[in-house]
Amino acid sequence: MWWLTDQARLRIEREAIEALDADWFQNPVWSVDEQLRLTLGFDIVIVRGNYPLQLTYHNTFPASPPSIVPADGDARLSGHQYGAGGDLCLEIRNDNWTPDVTGAMMIESARRLLETEAPDDEGAPVHAPSAHDFPATLALRSEVTRFYIGPLARLLLADDNIDGLPLEIGIDSYSGRTFMAHILSICDQVNGVKQNLAPDALRKTCVVKEGVVFATDTPTTVLKKIKTFKNLVDLLGDRLSMAEDAHWAVVLRGSEGGLTLLCHFANDDDLMTFTTVLAPFDGDRSGLTSADIGKKKVGIVGLGSLGSKIAVSLARSGVRQFELVDGDILHIGNLQRHDGDWRDVGRHKVELTAHRLRLIRRDIEVDVWRSAIGAQVSSQEAANVNQALASCDVIIDATANPDLFNHLASLSLRHNRSFLWGAVYAGGVGGEMARARVNKDPSPYDIRTVINQYYEISDETPPVATGSGYDGSIGEAAPMQAADADVAVFAAHISAFALDTLSDTEPSKYDAHAYLVGLKRGWLFDGPFDARPIIVDAPVRSSLSPVSGAAVESDFIKSLFQGASGETADSENHD
Repeated sequence: MWWLTDQARLRIEREAIEALDADWFQNPVWSVDEQLRLTLGFDIVIVRGNYPLQLTYHNTFPASPPSIVPADGDARLSGHQYGAGGDLCLEIRNDNWTPDVTGAMMIESARRLLETEAPDDEGAPVHAPSAHDFPATLALRSEVTRFYIGPLARLLLADDNIDGLPLEIGIDSYSGRTFMAHILSICDQVNGVKQNLAPDALRKTCVVKEGVVFATDTPTTVLKKIKTFKNLVDLLGDRLSMAEDAHWAVVLRGSEGGLTLLCHFANDDDLMTFTTVLAPFDGDRSGLTSADIGKKKVGIVGLGSLGSKIAVSLARSGVRQFELVDGDILHIGNLQRHDGDWRDVGRHKVELTAHRLRLIRRDIEVDVWRSAIGAQVSSQEAANVNQALASCDVIIDATANPDLFNHLASLSLRHNRSFLWGAVYAGGVGGEMARARVNKDPSPYDIRTVINQYYEISDETPPVATGSGYDGSIGEAAPMQAADADVAVFAAHISAFALDTLSDTEPSKYDAHAYLVGLKRGWLFDGPFDARPIIVDAPVRSSLSPVSGAAVESDFIKSLFQGASGETADSENHD
């Protein structure tokens, strides 16, 4: 407690308050509350009345200002007050506080506020000039039911012809305390086609209510006062066709364009009201050409702690098409680093990651493969997974498994796909990342050979994986040790590497084929941000083309398409 450890400051505070020798300052009484905070009860006596107040020195004083509140705890004394019974918002506040300000100065400021807001000659209240810079987001802190309206929904609901349009409202209590309502869909006023405004995955976490939009000539301030079904009938009359014994929602547009959501529960006269939150009309925040990236497909093998973070980052950056491959499930121990949480424990990592991606973007396309490359699965399943990866523009190996690297490198060469891989070193000392782009970089085998040579010349044993993935899902070795912060940093590096590959711009932001990046002092790294670029002196990989003698098998291949009736593929054109 500052008042025990800083006796000099305590003396200054007491002397300053004793110096308030004026008729308006009366009945000062010092005490200590249950939190061992020094408090002062006092009265401010002015023309408009007597105001019992309490000054509280918080235990962080003098690093932060004391509070002045009504002594009775529930009074509303001023328009410059944080709710009934709350702190008076004075000239000296958190945003302009300096440690040399005394409690006596705060008391004088409270007197000026109360005198300024004395009623005028006609008894009307007077509000003191405001110096508030209070964000609207903070004003929402006490609102537990909120109606969020995105930019597209705002535009649609501003149209002149919205009256009577059906919509769907989803109410989500994901955070536990706050009930969030979203417009899931709204019908087009021209052709009646339902337009989705939120990801389909959001429906899985929401209670969905059918609803209707009503345009009114009533100000929004009045619409906000509607609390019951009867109030709503009085407003809309015969326009309200929803039954009293059903669940539904209405969105009311006020005369000035404000929007109010009301939800009705069967046989309950009271309506559930919501505070409207309008999304800003922001532009793109990534700085990336998302239109081009959105046309590319990314395959990620390994959706553990590293791969899951890479997938989420790429989705946020504009990638809309994914093929995800992983046969492992999320265990409690994985929560130390994985992008999942307790709700996902026991689920396949590939599925929970796909669900996250679908919640990030409304237009995401994700194929999930609960399979492990190289495991004992059917030949058909293995072929399906390989074909899915072969359809991707970039294949990312996030398994840190050398055997899987060989398979994916071969796949990328055979199907002319860019290949990118990365791994975090044991202990989180750093990691590696590398890529082999078609017609630009050497083959992935050549690049890996040079990286391995770099490891071999090291005086210390390199902290690299020897056969198991990060989560121990391949083989029987224990998981690699690294903190979530280490994995997150390297996931960001690999994501940026992948985005540069997808954008395919020249010159590239990266001059080397591979990088060894330090996250802390250890092995060959002098400390954090110590990067070792690796440039491979080897021929550039090129696109595979058919061998020159392939034409000799054309008759055999043509025969494969002949049916039992003797028809060939050409005959299908006549069907």
